[in-house]
Amino acid sequence: MSTDFEIDFFSDNKYEEITIEISYKGQILCQLNKDKGISNIEIEFFFDSRILAKQVTPKFPLDEFINILNEAKQDLVTA
Repeated sequence: MSTDFEIDFFSDNKYEEITIEISYKGQILCQLNKDKGISNIEIEFFFDSRILAKQVTPKFPLDEFINILNEAKQDLVTA
């Protein structure tokens, strides 16, 4: 499946565990963390975390976003 979404693992000193960042066309959308356990994964949304040369309109198919969230959640659970 071709998608404009990206999933990146990284360590953020705000969290004890590894986190996952979801971007759309290079623009950070949200970050998932499992500091409260795999049954309580939290999502934090960002809307101004990265300044891009070209403005990205965060408009995309809902099903595609749900799929990427589920994929990121599964990746975080198994990390």
